Amino acid sequence: MSKNNQTLQQTSWEEYGKIMEHIFKQVNTYIKKNNITIDAVVPILRGGGFLGTYMAYKLHSLKVLPIQYKYFFLGDNKAELRRILFTPKKDMFEKKDPVFLTVEGDQCFDNTVINTIKDLKKMFPGCKIIHIADCLDYTYRDSVKKDVLKIFYGEYTNHCEGLSSEQCKKLGIKKSVMAPWENTEEEMAVIKGKQFKYINDDQIKKESIKKAEFKF
Repeated sequence: MSKNNQTLQQTSWEEYGKIMEHIFKQVNTYIKKNNITIDAVVPILRGGGFLGTYMAYKLHSLKVLPIQYKYFFLGDNKAELRRILFTPKKDMFEKKDPVFLTVEGDQCFDNTVINTIKDLKKMFPGCKIIHIADCLDYTYRDSVKKDVLKIFYGEYTNHCEGLSSEQCKKLGIKKSVMAPWENTEEEMAVIKGKQFKYINDDQIKKESIKKAEFKF
């Protein structure tokens, strides 16, 4: 998926803690100003799990409804996005317009978030969504803006390589960052568009739902 050789810069736990606090302050200010109640936090696993749990505690939100999507690489520069887990159910809310806080980790091309929003709105047509990500690719920063109430993020990246090195330097954007819990081998496989070997991934793929297919 990468056009160039990328060097990954791993964020420390201390740095990540500051990013989470920064996002919380933005969200908390926004919901208080607009008198909004978060009905459920929806972390997009695996990357959104840490930030999602943190936000649930900080916002005193008890209902956490994890979902999970995953890219599987097929070879010949093809990949498919599959939905592995979707815990929200139709009868979970009495109100017709629940407010969800969707949470992504490293948000790049937005396909996962786009499908998250589609699936939530299909099940809850009147729902409203506030979306957050610990990092957001600068080139695709506005791609889901029209579908949500508000987007908040920790920092911009150039993971999709839409910017030149000079533009990154001018904007103060880190080219490639890696979360504290991520491992280089897995992340480099994704960057190169190669399938990383997970435990029971063949069975998981069979049990999951295909949402989209892409060429890169």
